[in-house]
Amino acid sequence: MQGQFIEVNGYRTHYFDEGEGPIVVLMHGASIAIDAWLTWHGTITHLSTNFRVVAFDQPGFGRTDMPKDGDYLNRLLRTDHALAFLDRLGVERAILVGHSEGGFIAARMAITRPALAEKLVIVTSGGTAPRLGGELDREWMAASKAAYNYKGGADSEEGFIRGNAILQRNADPAIEAMLRENYRRALASGQIEMFRRRPADETDIERYTLLQEEHIDPYLPQLALPVLIVWAAEDPTVPVERGLRLARLCPGADFHVFGGASHMVMFDRREAFNGLLAVWCARS
Repeated sequence: MQGQFIEVNGYRTHYFDEGEGPIVVLMHGASIAIDAWLTWHGTITHLSTNFRVVAFDQPGFGRTDMPKDGDYLNRLLRTDHALAFLDRLGVERAILVGHSEGGFIAARMAITRPALAEKLVIVTSGGTAPRLGGELDREWMAASKAAYNYKGGADSEEGFIRGNAILQRNADPAIEAMLRENYRRALASGQIEMFRRRPADETDIERYTLLQEEHIDPYLPQLALPVLIVWAAEDPTVPVERGLRLARLCPGADFHVFGGASHMVMFDRREAFNGLLAVWCARS
């Protein structure tokens, strides 16, 4: 599928714009070699038969420009870019779907610009879900520190591929090929070094959750739109209880858990995930 480029706030931004109908905007998460196509390729293909599907690479990811100073843009700054991107496309109303840190971006967009958000979907998002409190957070915090430690494990392509949690669960040669291509791009663009230089607000898991506790969680009860929370039963970084806590903050939210799935639930349960999203987004 052929992507396009558009200038947004000084960033040459890569995106996909496929299909016709109600607009669904898909936002990826944040990790080395993650981008819109890797995350959403199956979903774009499935949804574009009935929807106009827009998915873009955030600054510092995929084929979109790196930040000019080489510093990682946090979730709030990437939300500003996402809003400006939709303004450039002339999108005034859309279903907002975010995976992982993309869930924060989708939720923040719905909070700050309610006229834009027709519906909101948050998928396995540790960057959005609340903490559980005290000892209940110990296990998932330890799992997150291990999963998002970029000091090692990305020094070589083979080391990155062997240690990548996506491939440990999903032995899909097509996904491996995409990851290899994305790793090479991340190395050439400086993305890997950017991740290693992230500030403590991004790497200290207790400080990391402060952003959603200030800018997301207090405002979710005020949302007056349909919300779907999609979770994975086997993601140690965001246990199901965190998804439930998030759903309880959103009045009348639907909550769906996929068994046999980890963080990349759209890979592990592809047909079921895409089917759920298509039916829920079409529902009046």
